[in-house]
Amino acid sequence: MVEAARGDGRLRVIGAEAKRIKREALGVPDRVKHQQRAAVPVKRRTPEADTRQRVYQYRCYPSPTQAEQLIKTFGACRWAYNEGLALRDKAWREHRVTLGFAESCRALTGWRNAGGTRWLQEMSSTVLQQALRHLDAAFGRFFKGSGRQPKR
Repeated sequence: MVEAARGDGRLRVIGAEAKRIKREALGVPDRVKHQQRAAVPVKRRTPEADTRQRVYQYRCYPSPTQAEQLIKTFGACRWAYNEGLALRDKAWREHRVTLGFAESCRALTGWRNAGGTRWLQEMSSTVLQQALRHLDAAFGRFFKGSGRQPKR
């Protein structure tokens, strides 16, 4: 299914056709639902009126092995951000399909299991997902008009 043209005359692919393109052309697997559970409302903790918050500052002095691990982690985050940006760009330019954070995370699972990028398994998936979350936030700011288009 194709959505109606926007102000710039471009069409956007949505629905089952978009799912097929994401799966076949872009390599993003379909969403797998886990156990169906009832949603539980989030309980907010509001501070009491007479409480104050404290601020702590820390300085890190990593050992040489820790510094090496940090360098690897930052490099992997940079790679995931750039790869997610390239995937979103390719999806839109070639197929007129939009990708979000969830699709990027599913693609990250594929990247971690691919033969050439098995080194990503050495890193925590949480930091890689956070890099993709930062990319998604950058696109959100761009589409609101309060930021520039994300770059490599």
